[in-house]
Amino acid sequence: MTALHPILVVIAAGTLVCVFARAAMHKATDLTMFTHTMGAYRLLPARLLTPAALGLLLLEVAVILGLIIPATRPFAAGVALVLLAVYAGAIAVNLWRGNTHIDCGCGGAGQGLSWYLVARNAVLGVLCVVAMASLLPAEMTAVAWLSAAAGILSAVLLFAGIEKLIDNWSWLQASNRTFEQHNHEGHD
Repeated sequence: MTALHPILVVIAAGTLVCVFARAAMHKATDLTMFTHTMGAYRLLPARLLTPAALGLLLLEVAVILGLIIPATRPFAAGVALVLLAVYAGAIAVNLWRGNTHIDCGCGGAGQGLSWYLVARNAVLGVLCVVAMASLLPAEMTAVAWLSAAAGILSAVLLFAGIEKLIDNWSWLQASNRTFEQHNHEGHD
């Protein structure tokens, strides 16, 4: 694997920490709701939903801690990559089934399933690969740490902005369908 400048690795790992922290907080604050969300995916038998939900929460917390510790960062980034692939696969299966009106379970205000989420996980997977990279022998000065912090903040805000655009687009599409149905019913 190619060695990268530490700033790039820190930005990738820090962004992943923020994304996984949001997801873990979502699960931890309402594990029962997350368990119901997992059930809506229809991929596991009901008896495995609670242990699987708890297991995913614990794995996400382990990923967060592992990404923070430099010695465990590459391994944690690899686990994050596997989790993102599993999540993307579960979303894709349900999209193919036409099951789009369930919460993704990603964290936050709730978002229906879309191909955007699969693409987002692919982009986050690229960040995992960057976070697994070995480091070039470069000193992380105070300016470098500030640059990395700005990069993390920028990436997190970019993801949040794109998610909001997707939420608004989904809402607009649903509103248009309702409007068209209402107009169609009015002309019958």
